[in-house]
Amino acid sequence: MALFRGAASGFLVACCCLLLSAASSGGGADAAATGGDDSNKLMMGRFLRWEAAYNRSYATAEERRRRFQVYRRNMDYIDATNRAGNLTYTLGENQFADLTEEEFLDMYTMKGTLAGAKASSSSSNVSFSVPEAVDAPASVDWRKNGAVTPIKNQGPSCSSCWAFVTAATIESITKIRTGKLVSLSEQELIDCDPYDGGCNLGYFVNGYRWVIENGGLTTESNYPYQARRNYCSRSKAGQHAAVISDYVQVPSGEAQLQQAVAQQPVAAAIEMGGSLQFYSGGVFSGQCGTRMNHAITVVGYGADASTGLKYWIVKNSWGQSWGERGYLRMRRDVGRGGMCGIALDLAYPVV
Repeated sequence: MALFRGAASGFLVACCCLLLSAASSGGGADAAATGGDDSNKLMMGRFLRWEAAYNRSYATAEERRRRFQVYRRNMDYIDATNRAGNLTYTLGENQFADLTEEEFLDMYTMKGTLAGAKASSSSSNVSFSVPEAVDAPASVDWRKNGAVTPIKNQGPSCSSCWAFVTAATIESITKIRTGKLVSLSEQELIDCDPYDGGCNLGYFVNGYRWVIENGGLTTESNYPYQARRNYCSRSKAGQHAAVISDYVQVPSGEAQLQQAVAQQPVAAAIEMGGSLQFYSGGVFSGQCGTRMNHAITVVGYGADASTGLKYWIVKNSWGQSWGERGYLRMRRDVGRGGMCGIALDLAYPVV
């Protein structure tokens, strides 16, 4: 018994020594990162709160110091941008705050551009048609019609935005036509669609083509998201919860996009990068080009009540901590294929 008490006492002393050592090491890392400067100490406090909020941890003290430096540069950029006071949108701290722009693009956008995904696809036998002319209302928001599923999160390990857009637009048209809103499986597309690259590169038009050939798409609950490409489960893929018969590729242009969105949510692509990494609200009108590397779903359009700026309502796939609870309002009626190329490559499924 005495031997046991002695061993237990030794174990407790060892644990205390380890805790003291870890605390000393962490304090040293923080001190090294701040360099004793008051402004840096304030930034370190902000970083610590961010780490706790997003449950972030790092393998080594060196990696943590490096991430703090990235975080500090990003916060300086966000603060300086917002202080300018002449923008129609704001930036903010989010889950991407410890990533460089290069890391962010590598993790959360497609490995390549939409042009590459289209070039690598096989020619389709599905007929194309131009959407019928409609008298588009002044504003549309399919969320208010219950035709949009909650925001999902593709995660950092799988560039699967194309699959989320394919599923999202099929979910919406199924609700519009049948009255039933069902969350569909992105994982089925990632695993089973042979025309796309799973977690690397894909195109929503190819996704529609495969769903038609497969006879439908199953539910998310039946074939849940894994954020990696696995072997296709043919048995699950055969359990169809939604069916489409065709798809339409919409001619480029914001007027055509408005006509299409008046009928149903539409798949589109944009160039993602720069300020959009930290977009937190407002009508985005920042710098971007047309090197489309990210697929999104346009679920409506409208005009800002305070500024009068027209915008598109964009559903993204990065969770609710980005943007306006997962959504982006992007400036509308700018010409040249739309802001960030949003009106250049458009499609929607047909039931």
